[in-house]
Amino acid sequence: MNFVYANEDHSTIINEKNGVVFITFPKLVKAGICHGFSTRIGGVSEGHLSSMNLSFTRGDDPEKVQENFRRIGAAIGFDAKDLVLSSQIHETEIRKVTAKDKGDGIVRETVPGMDALITDEKGIPLYTSYADCVPLLFYEVALPHRCKGPSEFPDP
Repeated sequence: MNFVYANEDHSTIINEKNGVVFITFPKLVKAGICHGFSTRIGGVSEGHLSSMNLSFTRGDDPEKVQENFRRIGAAIGFDAKDLVLSSQIHETEIRKVTAKDKGDGIVRETVPGMDALITDEKGIPLYTSYADCVPLLFYEVALPHRCKGPSEFPDP
């Protein structure tokens, strides 16, 4: 895979794999987070939707959208059939996603009206789309509690 830095401080990387172009962030890569932000390059949609259209609501052939999800998944490193899609309504609804939700929005209808997705389970790819909104991606590292009591802290 070829990496091209998109800016001087190297905070954004433009990636290309099998013709699919996507963006990643080095700090999330270093933390072991499989992630990617799609571009319009590398899909099969045509016309004004070309080429990497990832919307089932814009009049594109659903099979082409499915293929685009398959391609972006293969490039980033997840199985598109496991994706869970949100269905934003510009509210504050958050959906907790578990393994039983894999495929919601891809192989079956998703829960409507969800503006954010969260999970604490590995191996569940989450997908949200944006037009006029700024995407926010949060990652929390769970740190084990190891303190036995005040005696472990040095005196000031």
